[in-house]
Amino acid sequence: MNHTQIILVGSFCMICLLLGVMPVAAAPVSGNAWNTNPEHITAMQAHVAYAGAKGQAQMDGAISYIGTISNGAGTSSLSSIESQFTGTVSSVQSMTTADQIQAAELQMKTDRTSFMTAAKGDLEQYNGTRKALAASINASVMAQATTLQTLENTWWTDRQTARMDEFATNDQRRNDVLSNLTAKGIDVSQAQAVETQIQQEGTALNAALTSRDESAISAANEDLATLNKQFAEIVKGYRSAAHTHRATATTTVTPAAV
Repeated sequence: MNHTQIILVGSFCMICLLLGVMPVAAAPVSGNAWNTNPEHITAMQAHVAYAGAKGQAQMDGAISYIGTISNGAGTSSLSSIESQFTGTVSSVQSMTTADQIQAAELQMKTDRTSFMTAAKGDLEQYNGTRKALAASINASVMAQATTLQTLENTWWTDRQTARMDEFATNDQRRNDVLSNLTAKGIDVSQAQAVETQIQQEGTALNAALTSRDESAISAANEDLATLNKQFAEIVKGYRSAAHTHRATATTTVTPAAV
């Protein structure tokens, strides 16, 4: 990943802070379990640590340039916003639920927007240039390149662990369902075929995470969502048919009175 990436929007050099939420995983364990799942929380915290460090480096670069062109007069607002941003980043490391972390990410996004708005105003007020601002930001990020690479590596490792642990948990649940149905004498060959496809897609997902291929990760998750839906519909059909069969078998007919 290029840690010096700068996005130009309109007349202003916008700072790319990488503050998106964790990618949505297909077929979560359950709402409550996923919200407090230790592996998931660790991965979210690692993502915020990486995004926060990169965002801080970019903000530092912008503040340095604005301070130079304004003789220090234009940095107080930017420094205040940065302080709030870094405070939020630090607080995430002690959070214990996904809901808390997502709320923090929204606050970070708000701080980012406020920072860019203030920096844009300072750039115009003190006659700065986009090129010089970009150079200052890039230099600041490059100075933290080693730290950022370490944080990014940690995030990818934790992300892969969390996602594949989730996959394994759901895979076990599907196989438990199949075993249950088989024990009741139900032919589960159709569902088993889908389960085999899901396992193959899980292998593809793991490979995509290992290679850090976001497009392949997205494609695998989409395929898994479709296959999981198919599996659930087939199992629902099995259970519906079994229920109908039991109801028919236990129905008794009372002879008409003569």
